[in-house]
Amino acid sequence: MTARHLLLPKFITAIFASLTLAASTAHAADCTAANLLPALASVPTAKAATLCLLNHERASRGLLPLAEQPVLASAAQSYSQAMVAQRFFDHVSPAGQTLDDRLASYVGTTGIWSTGEILAWGVGPLATPAAIVRNWMSSTGHRDNILNPAFNEVGVGIADGSPQGGLPAVSATYVSELGARGSAASAQPAELRASASAAPRPVAQRVSAKTRKQISKRCHRVARRTKGTRKARTTRYDRCVSKALRAAAR
Repeated sequence: MTARHLLLPKFITAIFASLTLAASTAHAADCTAANLLPALASVPTAKAATLCLLNHERASRGLLPLAEQPVLASAAQSYSQAMVAQRFFDHVSPAGQTLDDRLASYVGTTGIWSTGEILAWGVGPLATPAAIVRNWMSSTGHRDNILNPAFNEVGVGIADGSPQGGLPAVSATYVSELGARGSAASAQPAELRASASAAPRPVAQRVSAKTRKQISKRCHRVARRTKGTRKARTTRYDRCVSKALRAAAR
């Protein structure tokens, strides 16, 4: 049997500390410490609140909950800490490490798999689990990952502090690694599955880590020059990255 894996686009975006503060009151009330800073509630409590909120979003749409998975959790925690320590915010690390690299041990030799990653950081009330999940849900790419029916496992990582050097007591950086393996991954629509031996790799995987890093930096500069709201700048960044990746993959 030919080994297969899911070909999912890498969603590259940024959630900045100035995003609109809002949270689902009903959901937050059901999740302990959802409205507290991780430094106050403790990081393990904040992780549990984040997972609780993610599963509320899925349950409200008839989707099965995500189960915490140790390998994904370890990868998420390590990456959140790395972004704070090395002062970067991206799906590709300064050393060129990608999502595929981070989750290599999770995928292993599984024939069919699906993975995704969402990032965020915030300061003050924007750094609580409720605010972070609310803003993920307001972003199309992040929401699609959270509500992807193929995903059934997750690992949440939270580090006190921010990629811009925010005080650990009042800021936090979040990473959620989502995944599914084997028959669970087959829930993905057939058009997004392909044979690993025959199908082309996703655009992002056909571009070197060094080039992806250069593209990300260039598009961040483009986004900063965009007039309008933070949402407009984030949209401009996403479009810039997508266009540049397609061009580089030719």
